[in-house]
Amino acid sequence: MPTAVAQDAAATRADRRALLAASGTVMTAFAVGAAVQTAWVYGNQGGHVPVTDRILANLTAVASMLVILALTGVPLPQRGPLALVVGVLSAGVTASGVRFGSQLLLDVYVDPPRSVIVAELGSGAAVAWIAAGMGLAAMLSQRRLRTQVAAAAESRIQIELALQALQHEEVRVRREVAEGLHGSMQQRLVLVVARLDRLLDRLAGGTATEDDLALLREVREQIETVREADVRATSRMLYPDQLEVGMVPAIRSLLSRIPTSVNTRLGVTDEVRALDDPAAPQLTRSERLIVVRVVEEAISNALRHGHAEVVDVRLSVVAGAVEVRVSDDGRGFGADAGVPSGTARLSDRLRLVGGDLRLTSVPGDGTQVVASLPVESLRSSVL
Repeated sequence: MPTAVAQDAAATRADRRALLAASGTVMTAFAVGAAVQTAWVYGNQGGHVPVTDRILANLTAVASMLVILALTGVPLPQRGPLALVVGVLSAGVTASGVRFGSQLLLDVYVDPPRSVIVAELGSGAAVAWIAAGMGLAAMLSQRRLRTQVAAAAESRIQIELALQALQHEEVRVRREVAEGLHGSMQQRLVLVVARLDRLLDRLAGGTATEDDLALLREVREQIETVREADVRATSRMLYPDQLEVGMVPAIRSLLSRIPTSVNTRLGVTDEVRALDDPAAPQLTRSERLIVVRVVEEAISNALRHGHAEVVDVRLSVVAGAVEVRVSDDGRGFGADAGVPSGTARLSDRLRLVGGDLRLTSVPGDGTQVVASLPVESLRSSVL
């Protein structure tokens, strides 16, 4: 990556090229055009004007002006308005003087009257000032454009960094909450259940009534339900099982919890398996998590709303992105049904990272969800 010094040097060179190109073009056009026009006017009046000598003198002025601007022109706008005005005026007067001196050396004029001297010096300076002004305008315009491009690039980088930070933070929070639910809370519930079991054993040999025992058993079953269903389900919802191992294992774990009455199929291409290889993973936790969430959301909608009996999940790599395709044979829905809120949130999230999510459904003919997630490792390999 270029250093700041190298970038500043490149910017200075670009500014100098813009300044000299614009100024030189304007002055050269004036130099040639004015000489030809003068020769034509005097020629029609029976006089003779050395066109070649005039052009050479004018081009000498162009060269001197460009040298002055090359040496002093680029820093002028940074030194303030007064330095800019003085610098342009001085450069114009110098170039005009060089032009008139060249005309004398080339014998364009021999002992010219005062009026000719004033006219030549004035017109030469005016042309030089106009050319320098246009050159400086071109240079400043290029600087503004470069600043805008740099600001846009910086803003884009900041957005990407903020998005990555949010994704990493989301994964971290999900993981910590999931570990907390699965670890400390579940352990406490296990201890409570064990104590209730011991209490039930003691009460069973004592004076407790059957109603008391039934109530305790009911409490125990409720706690066990909370531990098995609510806590573990919430833990999986926050951070899917097997996600640390890989995206494909997490999806397999998800499919294994679907009732056996639903026929599930999972197809994974070799490219995806290579990306998701546990021995050398190329997918970030954020990328794995969002793919699993897409599959989870699609399956949840297929079972809850579509009453599907067949769910087909396909993972592949298309155009530098992981493509997730989930199809079902459920009831489907029409265009007026709207997109489920969870699917809409996933679509927004994918759009933030340059991906997309498309949902198509026909009443009575199932639903298909296709999501595309650009993957950093694939982008790096392309670059």
